Amino acid sequence: MTTTELIEKLKQFPSDTIVVVSGYEDGYNDIYAVKQISLKLNANKEEYCGAHTDYIGEDAIPAIFLWGENKYSKQFPL
Repeated sequence: MTTTELIEKLKQFPSDTIVVVSGYEDGYNDIYAVKQISLKLNANKEEYCGAHTDYIGEDAIPAIFLWGENKYSKQFPL
């Protein structure tokens, strides 16, 4: 995904929406998808987990998840 494509996708969301990435292990992947998710912030304390977790509830925080293509990921495909 190019910066132009990413910008066009991000324009679909409110400008104050936070953006997150996967929080595990090492390396980089091409962006495969831009997905709106709901989070509970700072819910994970383990260093091997991302700080935030999926969450559904009235106090959930909307976020944009930039998903990198990795066929070995448990999240593939979205």
